[in-house]
Amino acid sequence: MMNYNTPKVSIVVPSLNSISYIRECIDSILNQTLKDIEILCIDANSTDGTLEVLKNYEKKDKRLRVIISDKKSYGYQMNLGIKEAKGEYLGIVESDDYIKTNMYERLYEIAKKNDCEVVKGDFYILESNKGKYSKITPIDFLYNQIISFKTHPNIFNFQSINPIGIYRLDLLRTNQIKLNETPGASYQDNGLWFQIFALAKSIYFINEAFYMLRRDNPNSSVKSKEKVYCACEEYDFIRDFLKKHPDLEKTLAPICALHRFGNYMFTLERIDERYKLDFLKRFSQDFRKILKDKELDENLFGDGDMKIIYSIVENPENYYFLYMGYCNDMFGKLYFGASERIKWQLSYRIGKLLIDLKNPVQILKFPFKLFLEIKQFKFEQKIYKTTIKFYPNLQLPPLEEYSDYEQALKTKKHLSYILGKSFINNPILFIFKIKKIYKQYKKDISSSKKNIKELSDYDFLLNRHKQIFDYTPDFKCPVTFNEKLIYRILYDRSCIYSFLADKIKMRFYVASALSDNHEYSWDKIDILNEKSILFNNIDDLQDKIFETNKCKYLPKIYGIYKNIYDINFNELPNSFVLKTNHDCGGYVIVENKQEFLRDTVVFSNAMKKLKKHLEWNYYSVFREWHYKDIEPRVFAEELLLGENKKPADTYKFHIFDKENLSNNFIQVTTDRFDNYQRAMFDLSWNLAPFNFMYDNKNVTMIPKKPNLLDSMINISLILAKPFDYVRVDLYQFDKKIYIGELTFTHGAAGEKVIPKEWDKKLGDLWRLKRLDNASK
Repeated sequence: MMNYNTPKVSIVVPSLNSISYIRECIDSILNQTLKDIEILCIDANSTDGTLEVLKNYEKKDKRLRVIISDKKSYGYQMNLGIKEAKGEYLGIVESDDYIKTNMYERLYEIAKKNDCEVVKGDFYILESNKGKYSKITPIDFLYNQIISFKTHPNIFNFQSINPIGIYRLDLLRTNQIKLNETPGASYQDNGLWFQIFALAKSIYFINEAFYMLRRDNPNSSVKSKEKVYCACEEYDFIRDFLKKHPDLEKTLAPICALHRFGNYMFTLERIDERYKLDFLKRFSQDFRKILKDKELDENLFGDGDMKIIYSIVENPENYYFLYMGYCNDMFGKLYFGASERIKWQLSYRIGKLLIDLKNPVQILKFPFKLFLEIKQFKFEQKIYKTTIKFYPNLQLPPLEEYSDYEQALKTKKHLSYILGKSFINNPILFIFKIKKIYKQYKKDISSSKKNIKELSDYDFLLNRHKQIFDYTPDFKCPVTFNEKLIYRILYDRSCIYSFLADKIKMRFYVASALSDNHEYSWDKIDILNEKSILFNNIDDLQDKIFETNKCKYLPKIYGIYKNIYDINFNELPNSFVLKTNHDCGGYVIVENKQEFLRDTVVFSNAMKKLKKHLEWNYYSVFREWHYKDIEPRVFAEELLLGENKKPADTYKFHIFDKENLSNNFIQVTTDRFDNYQRAMFDLSWNLAPFNFMYDNKNVTMIPKKPNLLDSMINISLILAKPFDYVRVDLYQFDKKIYIGELTFTHGAAGEKVIPKEWDKKLGDLWRLKRLDNASK
């Protein structure tokens, strides 16, 4: 029965011109399974019909009341709703969002059962009518228990969204918790969230999602480019709140500064370009005071964040012109895409200018535009060199390290790149070459119109090989190293390759092969026999997988997850690496778990990256058959850092011959994330006469010979025993050897050997022996 005097939950709906969404919002509230509620619609005199719709609802349902606000202020409207509310608990629904029918029944049930002041659930983010599940906290341990700021100070690192929960009204009124009543609707919810989390003694997170948070509303205040100083005003409001609570001030002032920084950086990205410099000056002023008052706890920030703060405080103008004006856009494009790096090159840019010459006027302007483009390019190069001098971690990796490397190769075939490159090579004779270049380009385009996805594996690999190596091979009678790699892909389709390409299942083979006394419960049958453990489903092998941690040559594995939401960070150590088992490039390095979880941008990007890789069938990239049916998983593994506190260097042993060791080679990759270098050695640690993708003659820094080289060679030979060729990837770390992975199709059969005659010489070393007769 409805209690009109004290309903269980009072739901405040602040609104202003929400006609596109208001009906869906109100219907979702009226249809709640918890009937004992009141709905307070606080409208700021909408002019689009929203107010009329609300008044019609008011006539039909006594639980709903419309209150007209005389101020267009989200904070004022919310305070008015809190003042008028009669309920035991307060709920909030934004007028462009909606909720599941059981939201308030479930939250109220939890609140009463556990005598909680605050109960919050997970939520969905709505974009393009699709809901994406989002967790209030990445730490599963914090769900389903009573917590508070005093027992768990890290609760301020989690989602600050207010409408996903309910709040005991007595908590708000006793502590005089109110929102900042600045005009408009920007950031005032930050102050409410901060006050509640600072003062509540019993907070409860439930891992169920009820709230649909809209992010596709083009009129949302979060997307406004005009609201410049709202975050400043809101965090000044929060800081004033702390002054009134000296018992909290010392502890929470650094937390306030942390969130002020995050919101200032978001504002810097959001606002219009013409406001950025002035905002940076305010940014500098505020954080200069914070530093002076010693309210900045550097332990809460990453090293990069502190550099940003000091740069802005010291010289906001310099930061704007050096970083905001150019670096943000430039690095964003260059770092995350090999294709964008090609488009950044002068060849592509000049070619683009040439293609845009549509009429005589544009032709006359070309010399001037060419001058400006070259000047701009040189300036950007100067910016890049200056930036990496101060931030060496921003140095761009080699092109082949990018996930879109193949797309970058296609970008080099764009007419813009071809024309620009020809112009740079010989601008005087260029005009006489245009017709020939264009004719060849049209011919290449017409031959590649067939949809690549429709090609058979054979046709795909044939076309790709012709594009890279400029000749037509016979894969059934392979001669070169790369031809034999493709022969293996097409005609040697043993499921053993799939099992061992799986970075998780590979552990069974390594542990078994390097064990002398069958010490494992699953090690009684030949690991490559069809009755071995490799043929089992990965989910049935969890306990046995952890048993491989006994193998001293394998990094410790901490957890295996079907999706990113299963990752229990509370169970992981302070440093680790998250990897996907079924592809290339799916990894996230975590050197400090606390910093990783605290930095919401880094954490979010990391989870997005892993999710993307989980959904990716790596077979579709280069048609490497053995990746096709691997069950995709994320796994957490021991992070191996070298003496320089960077990921350990890799030693990739190319094993062709188990008898004549001079026919085997070591590919050494050093400083993978800074001064990248790839060098090729023989097993005696002499520079080899060839390399993949790079000229070995250009190797200037000879890496130190590993002191465990003989042991690494022996391990590689043992692991390579059943195979005619395999690449064994090893790490030497802290006087120990670790196995990284086994690779059966090096470089996806697409890396040129330099000099090219060594492609044939390596092919001669490889004596083909199929594991499986799959030829047709």
